[in-house]
Order: sequence, then C-alpha cells, then structure tokens
Amino acid sequence: MNESLTTREVNMADKKKETVDEVIDEVVDSSKDDIEEVKSSLSKAQAALDSARSTMHDAYGKAKERGRDAAERTKVYLDDAKRHMADAKTKMSALAVKAREQAEALYAATKEQYDQLSEKAKELYDRVKEKVAEADLKGKSDQVLEYIRVNPGKSVLIALAVGFAVGYATRPRD
Repeated sequence: MNESLTTREVNMADKKKETVDEVIDEVVDSSKDDIEEVKSSLSKAQAALDSARSTMHDAYGKAKERGRDAAERTKVYLDDAKRHMADAKTKMSALAVKAREQAEALYAATKEQYDQLSEKAKELYDRVKEKVAEADLKGKSDQVLEYIRVNPGKSVLIALAVGFAVGYATRPRD
C-alpha cells in the first residue's frame, strides 16, 4: 500500500499542480465503473432472490414431488444469490481500498500545499512587519499636518473625495 501511495505521490508531482476539486472529480470518475459493477452484482443477487421467492410461491400448495423439485431449484437460486453477494462484497472492498489510497494521496498533496502557503504567509507577515518597523510614522504624520496647513483647500477636497469614495463603496446595495 505504501508503494502505491508513493507512486501516486510521484505521479502527482510529475503532473501540473491540480486543485482539490480536480482531484476529487478524478476520484469520482475513476470510481464510476467500480460502482456500476457493484450495482450489477447486487442486481443479479436481487434477481436470484426474486426467482427463489417466486419458485417457493409456485410450489406452495402443489404436490409433494413438485415441492421437492421447487426446493431444489430454490437452492440453486439461493446459491447464485450467495455467489453474487460475495462478488459484490469483493468489488466493494476493492473500491474502498482504492478510495482510501486516493484520499491519502489527496491529503498528502493538500497538506503540502497548506505548508507552502503557510510558509509564504509567514514570510509576507515578516516583510510587512519589517516595513512597518522601518516606517517613521511620527515623521509622516508631521508631514501630513504641514501639507494640510500649507494647502487647506486641497486637503478639504481630498478629504471629501475620500469620504465620498468610502461612502459609495460601503453603502447597502439592493
């Protein structure tokens, strides 16, 4: 199982990075045939059970000899049903193993992507933290106040424009 998981991981590394939705679609598509085989086996088992039930109903109330014949045919149908049920069980087990392997591979790929994004977020946070630490906020605020004193008309117009833009962006929409 570890070998197939490793092979799946290698195949995923060789492929272009897939999104989680693409991998889920791939899993669903690859499982459709297996599910159809399981449905087919279960359908055959149901048909065999229906035939057994029908045969038993036909035999009810008839002569003893015909009853024995019906019982033998019923036994054959029940054996068929048992065989088809075992076949369905085997196919369902294989499908479960396949789904588990694909889920493990998907988990590994998703975890890898998460770790990469987490590392990038940490780096970005550190860069922003450094930029904020470097910025001389006191000096900037003094420069802004000086600009307002020198250009009061422009400052009022800029404040109105910014207020209008913020108000327009945050107003409720119908």
